Amino acid sequence: MILISHSVRAQQPGCGATLKGILTSGVEQLPLPGATVFIRETGHGTVTDSLGQYQLTYLCPGRYTVEYRYVSFTTFVQRIQLPADSVRNVTLTSESISLNPVNVTEHRSEAQQLLQNQVSLSGSALDQTRGQSLGESLKALAGMYSIQTGPSISKPVIHGLYSNRIIVLNNGVRQEDQQWGTEHAPQVDQFLASRLTVIKGAASIRFGSDAIGGVILIEPRAMPSEPGIQGEVNVVGATNGRMGVTSGLLEGAFGRKLAGLSWRIQGTIKRSGYVQTPHYFLENTSYHENNVSGDIHYEHKSLGVELFYSRVDTKVGLFTGAQVGSLADLYTAIGRPEPLSQPEFSYDLQRPYQDVQHELLKLRTYWHSQGGGTLTATVARQQNTRREYDFVSFSGSLNPELYLQLITHTADLVWEHRTIKTARNGNWSGSAGFNGITQGNVRQYLFLIPNFRNYGAGVFAIERYAIGPWTLEGGIRYDYRWLRAYFLDEATKQPYNTTHVWQNVNGSLGAAYQIRDDLTLTANLSTAWRAPNVADLYSNGLHQSAVAYERGNPNLKPEQAYNGNLVLAYAGKRLSGEIGAYNNLIHNYIYLKPDSVPLIRQRGAFPAYSYTQVRATFRGIDASLTYKLSNRLTITTKNSLLFARNQTDNDYLVFIPPNRSDNSLRYDWNTTNQTRLSNLYVSVSGLYVAQQRRVPEVMARQENGQLIFTGDFAPPPPAYFLVGAEFGFTTQVGKQTMNVILTGSNLMNVAYRDYLNRFRYFADEPGRNISLKVKLPFSISQRS
Repeated sequence: MILISHSVRAQQPGCGATLKGILTSGVEQLPLPGATVFIRETGHGTVTDSLGQYQLTYLCPGRYTVEYRYVSFTTFVQRIQLPADSVRNVTLTSESISLNPVNVTEHRSEAQQLLQNQVSLSGSALDQTRGQSLGESLKALAGMYSIQTGPSISKPVIHGLYSNRIIVLNNGVRQEDQQWGTEHAPQVDQFLASRLTVIKGAASIRFGSDAIGGVILIEPRAMPSEPGIQGEVNVVGATNGRMGVTSGLLEGAFGRKLAGLSWRIQGTIKRSGYVQTPHYFLENTSYHENNVSGDIHYEHKSLGVELFYSRVDTKVGLFTGAQVGSLADLYTAIGRPEPLSQPEFSYDLQRPYQDVQHELLKLRTYWHSQGGGTLTATVARQQNTRREYDFVSFSGSLNPELYLQLITHTADLVWEHRTIKTARNGNWSGSAGFNGITQGNVRQYLFLIPNFRNYGAGVFAIERYAIGPWTLEGGIRYDYRWLRAYFLDEATKQPYNTTHVWQNVNGSLGAAYQIRDDLTLTANLSTAWRAPNVADLYSNGLHQSAVAYERGNPNLKPEQAYNGNLVLAYAGKRLSGEIGAYNNLIHNYIYLKPDSVPLIRQRGAFPAYSYTQVRATFRGIDASLTYKLSNRLTITTKNSLLFARNQTDNDYLVFIPPNRSDNSLRYDWNTTNQTRLSNLYVSVSGLYVAQQRRVPEVMARQENGQLIFTGDFAPPPPAYFLVGAEFGFTTQVGKQTMNVILTGSNLMNVAYRDYLNRFRYFADEPGRNISLKVKLPFSISQRS
């Protein structure tokens, strides 16, 4: 009763770690229901369910002593480090037989198997971001930013790198959705995730080429194991844009006749109208989203099979104030403090807009052997269909101006060998594998990028050795990429093609040292590379959604990155957090450089950008600290400093995130059963974003009677400071538990512009927004 009463209701900011696993008997390997799992340092504990499973949530990062107890079995005690050791499967030995060495096995998520700097959102911290896009949600983490195209399109940025330099791993599959575009947001349903993990720094050894900036893992919660049906409903409403979101999930597992078989279905509907700045509405910024997914999982003894399908369907309106006619109109629009058109609120969604559908079908199977480790095979098919509609139909028809359909097939085979104990009480663990990818792109209507075929393959090996306070890790990878682009000769009307072949070898070395129980130092050195994609090489046309003319460069070389980072993490009773420094040197860094002269077409005048290549450095510091002023009052600060440089031209780079500091103060109440409330808290926050002064100099000159800008089309906007607040609690609705979060952002209704917004030339950012998030888990039935 004492253990149960101390279970895991207390929740602290930044304390979102989870410890879970399965307890089994040593001889029969049967589950141990009713066993106790107790953490000495916190006094919290729990008991295992009928399948021997246990879970402790909302734990702060740090080192703990865990006791595993069961009647007639020897008590097992172990030291763990959270969040790294979040999954611990333990085998207990019976006291009635001769005692053998205790066998402890573990299986961690893909991110936790790497000795690299990583942060995550889960539990209540993830619930606070529900209803936002992936890019906006991850901005809550230090070192994370987002590059935007208006208020509805947001792409995640890690240490100043984005698009094809970041791999998004969606439910174990590499996401492929024309991610080269700065206004092409990842097509994922965030409500399906129970954890968002970000690996900051080059991580291409395990996840493949292109991971120069890092990897984002979208991980769903584990499939149900107990017979019965349960689910949850999430409802989000917001005042700005009058947004409404409803997401539902239903899942279950079968009983004895179909033991091991489980299922899940999920869907989301989202609608939003014109977004409002402090002084006006942004015309045609409505947003529609409809998502659906299904998952079937079967597990029998050491074999498991999973079939997963998802479809994300979005229709995004683009701000009409970014559409201009002549060159003079463009410069007038940039210099104008407010858009000319300032309509009333509406849910209408007209031209210009983008209509995108992304489908994913995944089959995964795994086999676990006590002596041989675990072998996992995953094959997937993705189809991304993108239609972009211009402000005025170029042909007078209802067809889109840009149509792109990308079909991708991926195959992954990964073997994780069993842990090998050495004579000196050290442990070897590691994995090896193969990744393969093939793509085909089909275009119609106006030209932006050509049709192409793309093939890639890679093999890797990663090995880790842990002894005492030391953990050492090394990895190596070989990649091969093949690209063929198809064109039509305008003069002869004959088709022709060009072919590129690249290959590369990269490696990584990492080390972690446990200075003491509450202090850890981690260092990592790694290399990574990225082959130019078809947009880098052959773009040549008007990009409708970006409202820009883009030119490729067929002579581009592959990017080669050399990345190093150092992280010091501390987990004390009152103070916890980490500070990390990183340096990323990239040879042949490819980026879209603003051209001096905007391009004039029949449709109008557009900012022009050309792909170019330089030697670049990205250096910075991330710091996150949480301090308990008292048992109820906590202060948290998250700071990100980034310094990027164009070493080739001895100048700065464009679209580099400015420095930022996010600080919050939170108060937690002690609640009683009489109030029917728990986890009651209120917090206030202040976000400061500095002006980005490290940019190429913006200069204006007259040429042939025209005003011409160099460096950029407008200087960076001023710094800004935003005030926010949040209030949340958990209550009982009948027999169900309901979580409620009320959030306010930009409460002072500040008018500002963000340097990373591609539409900052024409309009302000959104004003005050109040959102309400309600989460209601439920259980329908239980079957034997």
